[in-house]
Amino acid sequence: MFPSSLPSTNEVRFLEELTLATSPAIHQWLYDGWVVRASGNDVRRANSATVFYPSSIALEEKIDVVEEWYRLHQQGAMFRLNDTLTPPELDGLLARRGYTREMDTFMMTADIASLALDLAVPQGLRVLERNSIDGIADVHQLKGSTATMAGRDAARQSLWRGPEQYLALKSINGLVSGGMARVQNGCVGIFTMRTAEKSRGKGYAGLLVAQLLAWGRAQGARSAFLQVDQSNEVAINLYRRFGFVPRYGYWQRVQAAPVRK
Repeated sequence: MFPSSLPSTNEVRFLEELTLATSPAIHQWLYDGWVVRASGNDVRRANSATVFYPSSIALEEKIDVVEEWYRLHQQGAMFRLNDTLTPPELDGLLARRGYTREMDTFMMTADIASLALDLAVPQGLRVLERNSIDGIADVHQLKGSTATMAGRDAARQSLWRGPEQYLALKSINGLVSGGMARVQNGCVGIFTMRTAEKSRGKGYAGLLVAQLLAWGRAQGARSAFLQVDQSNEVAINLYRRFGFVPRYGYWQRVQAAPVRK
């Protein structure tokens, strides 16, 4: 589905729509070609404004309105920007307002229709299919999240109604890795991949990625997508082994925290 050449505007928009559709938000507002979202947790794509279409309203005015919307939701404003859909001047406007640039991210895709997948599980390990409640709990255990943050994410994730699979990898010492996949429009998205710090570098994440891609293919997916921090070379190299390639990059502009008096 995804060509090897530079992505077109339509492909970037398709992937942006796909990643938001498979990552629900508690609050979502469609505003003059932008999708503005808030969920009160640490998942950036569920708590940011994303540009999809050209604006009919002046950008300075739109930023003011979005900032007020986030104030009403008791969050700082955040924007997801890319070089294809975002007006070039928007990044500069946000920078001049004191927004910091954070979390440069690759959108990576792969053709999985004929991908060879090694699904063997080494002795001493078990791959467990988890329900959504337990799967979300696994992720937040591995992240070291607070109970409040985990609860907010569980409420957000419960809004999803399509095919999904949560997997946990366990050894005799307990949970070592976890991840989740969702399918929409013939594509499987890989999300929330986490491995316990002391268990990294042992191939555990790759084992789960193979299992999740196989599940997605069984659901009819022929392409896969995921997002990864551009500075995370270990994860990028792992995903490349499954045929994933970067299609484009995006980044966040995050509103400066207010000065408390």
